[in-house]
Amino acid sequence: MGVSDDASARPPGRAATGGFADTMAGGTAALILVQAGWIFAGMDYTIYSSALPLILSDLNISITTAGVIFFLSLQGTWIGSLLVPVIADYLGRRRVMMGNILLYSVTTGAVALAATNWYLTLARFLVNFAVGAEQPVGATYISERWNPKTRARAMGFMQSGFAIGLLLASLLLATVGATYGWRILFVIGALPALLLVGFRFWLPESEKWEKIREQKRAGTLDPAQAKFTLSQLFTPSLRKATLIGTILLLAGNTAGGGILAWAPTYLKVARNLDISSVGWFGVVLALGLLFGYNMAGVVADLTTRRISLMVAFAIGIVSLIAFGVVTNLTLLAVAIFLVGTGLGGQFGNFIVYLSELFPTAVRATGVGWCMGIGLVAWSIVPLLLGYLAPTGDFGTLFAILGGGACLVGIIAAYFGPETKGKALE
Repeated sequence: MGVSDDASARPPGRAATGGFADTMAGGTAALILVQAGWIFAGMDYTIYSSALPLILSDLNISITTAGVIFFLSLQGTWIGSLLVPVIADYLGRRRVMMGNILLYSVTTGAVALAATNWYLTLARFLVNFAVGAEQPVGATYISERWNPKTRARAMGFMQSGFAIGLLLASLLLATVGATYGWRILFVIGALPALLLVGFRFWLPESEKWEKIREQKRAGTLDPAQAKFTLSQLFTPSLRKATLIGTILLLAGNTAGGGILAWAPTYLKVARNLDISSVGWFGVVLALGLLFGYNMAGVVADLTTRRISLMVAFAIGIVSLIAFGVVTNLTLLAVAIFLVGTGLGGQFGNFIVYLSELFPTAVRATGVGWCMGIGLVAWSIVPLLLGYLAPTGDFGTLFAILGGGACLVGIIAAYFGPETKGKALE
């Protein structure tokens, strides 16, 4: 099965009832459930940028104003990524994931009612808050339950849920959105995530986290680990890990933040594609992401974490430049697939690498910190691009900004510590 803990683990205070409950306690089932949470998070997150050309037209929003809305609403991603994992280190992984899913599903449905810029911004802020919190907590959970030998592949599989979510959002745009408009997309995007909350009740808590909790209660935990989790990230033993992780995430989010926000608008405005074609290009991007996420785990397990990161960033440089400059539609489709492969490879590696950099007592906090600071860049880049290219012709900016960020990522990965095969403390 691949889990490093007892596969019969059960949620605290809950006896097994046999059949379904015991199946849900298994490691593979837990991985599928966590991935499902990330699938719906990815769908609810990307359905906005996918439908953005329709939203801009319907609500009479300019590209510059849309950049401001992106910037304000995306503050939720880094705030959620910074704050909620700290809570998960104190209250547990399982309960926090359930709360995240409930929040992003309800608020995604609320977007369908948007009639003003401020309402749209607030609703998307709440969606982004929950999505930003879901990834580091889910990644921490899987890293703590999985065998070190295949951990990267398991986490790549979990992370690939985001690509499946984007794929679903793009298919909805190309079919339902092209016929019925953008509001129905957000109603659909809310429904399946609500169903997932019930399944979370059969998900066992992380045994590594429970062990730390019991040590805290018994007073036997190392005093250094008993400190406020955020402050521990800047102690001498963790300072380098925190710095390298933060730089890597700043690079990856700078490379990906602009193109995932503006690619649909760019394809419609600068490449003159109809909204259905834009949706199908989104499908190609999603397939590239799906391949990249899973490729990252395989390459990281076969080589090293650092080599896998550098390969993904190198693909990012080539593909972002190509997507920004080519005009032939076939080559553009190849380029956007490789963009997805590079970005999927980067983010698939990030969650593995970060989870191995930090000990259990501060793992969710450390992963959340690096992702949260990186998401600050994710929120700024769409605003910057919207200001620099108010006509929507972002091609050159994708190439320069994205390619440069990937180069920084290669340098940071080169100087980072290797973590392959590390047994989690």
